[in-house]
Amino acid sequence: MKKFFVIFSLLCASFALSAESAQDVIKVFCDLDRVPDYNYTTLILENIERNGKIEVLEINQYGSGVDNGLKNVAFDFKSPASVKGMRVLQLEKIKKADDRYVYMPKLRQARRIPMADRTKSFGGTEFTYNDMRIRNEDEDENIMMDDNVKITVNGTTYNCWKIKSVPYKKSEVEYAYQVSWFDKKTYIPVHIEYFDAKERMIKLYECLKIEMVKGVTGIEYPLRRSNCITNLITGRKTTATVKDYVFDEEISDTYFTQNWLVTGKASKAKNKK
Repeated sequence: MKKFFVIFSLLCASFALSAESAQDVIKVFCDLDRVPDYNYTTLILENIERNGKIEVLEINQYGSGVDNGLKNVAFDFKSPASVKGMRVLQLEKIKKADDRYVYMPKLRQARRIPMADRTKSFGGTEFTYNDMRIRNEDEDENIMMDDNVKITVNGTTYNCWKIKSVPYKKSEVEYAYQVSWFDKKTYIPVHIEYFDAKERMIKLYECLKIEMVKGVTGIEYPLRRSNCITNLITGRKTTATVKDYVFDEEISDTYFTQNWLVTGKASKAKNKK
């Protein structure tokens, strides 16, 4: 049902662009992110310091959306040595905060990530734990600032909705509000500006490349192939690129357990030999 809703929405987008509300746009994006029943990606993250020094991280990401439509995500850090063996588990819940856990190999222990720590760095990058999930449309007050605006990101010009989102629970996020430019073709935010309580822009997110890709079942999805987030206070930034991906090929549910978090071991999917 989710796949039909999203595909239908995308097909009809050109006929109903002006009729969308801010809440409608963000709901489609939230559903879009949940379309693949399963996904596996290899992420390459580059931390780029103000002086040009670069650190490269490689992370395997496993995702499942078959548990009542909820999205569970597991991250397995493969390199460099400073983070190798670190694992993060996110389990989405209905109408309450997600469960999030981290395993630190140096400490040889797993712990639940409290709400206050979710604004902190994800594996030493400029992405926070909060950045590694999609906020639901009901977590913010969403306001349409402009329903027909253009923006150019990394050489590509997009026709967009410009939407301001103010979190209802400000203590749970690291910014006072954000302003996003949502591409009308894919419903993906291609440019996001984050502001603090003093109206100072503190962080900038850009989607550098969007590709339409197919899952193993032949269904086509928009993939955010390359992204960048910049800390405007320090000048440090992190780029994230999807190196490899597989959509809709079954992943074992053992990845989304406390046992995997601690051991890094998962059984094969039921339908795999």
